[in-house]
Amino acid sequence: MVEETIPLERNEQIGKDIWRMEFRSTPLSSLAKPGQFLMIHLGKRTQDPLLRRPFSIHGILDHHRVQVLYRVVGTGTSLLSTLKKGDSISAIGPLGNSFPLPLTGEEAVLVAGGMGIAPLYFLTQVLQKNQGPTTSVLLGFSTSEEVVCLDELEALGVHLSLATEDGSRGGKGLVTDLLDQHLSQGLTAKPIIYTCGPPPMLKKVAQQAAASHLKCSVSLEGYMACGLGICLGCAVKASHNPEKVYHYVCQDGPVFPADTIDWETA
Repeated sequence: MVEETIPLERNEQIGKDIWRMEFRSTPLSSLAKPGQFLMIHLGKRTQDPLLRRPFSIHGILDHHRVQVLYRVVGTGTSLLSTLKKGDSISAIGPLGNSFPLPLTGEEAVLVAGGMGIAPLYFLTQVLQKNQGPTTSVLLGFSTSEEVVCLDELEALGVHLSLATEDGSRGGKGLVTDLLDQHLSQGLTAKPIIYTCGPPPMLKKVAQQAAASHLKCSVSLEGYMACGLGICLGCAVKASHNPEKVYHYVCQDGPVFPADTIDWETA
């Protein structure tokens, strides 16, 4: 784990309320694995918000440039979006566990709902670098104004499918509809599913994976003040485990086997 104060090289809006920042950090980039996150604060320039906030590691470029994708939803992210090139942030990480990579003969199917693409793009980079079986990325957004990362994913050479709820770009429907279509194609390789997005979507993907007897890894978000398992603010109910009633997203995750989460309370 590294703590650094880092000047930004880029911080730009790429979609409706969606921003991507980029900074150079060899220590963070050399340690980072897909699925891990950073705890970020705006540093000495402000104490509002007081506490650090978690952000997924979105991508690594040229072995030392770190990308973070975020949506402006409150005071902290609003202030983050005002930072310019050369302004500094304070980051601690990488924190948490990472996605398990596919075994030989397994196809990776990534299912991203909205901002769920944040950790899954980094996973796509690593999968394509490893030159394993073809990676399929299924993207779902509410509307075309929120669609991000298409060009970057296409450049990686993945099999890409897109749906928007209002039909303004790609197919009309939900990303879980795309997963149903994908699984019905009679795939030659056994899929392993990786997913991130809003809880109702994750619940549906977990059900789809279970129905097809497939492994599924989910990346969860949590309200955390520390990122280290001290505050216990990011608890999620565990499923059918008398020895462990709750998981903590920062300490036990953020990546979990889908069947270890109680989706009725998530």
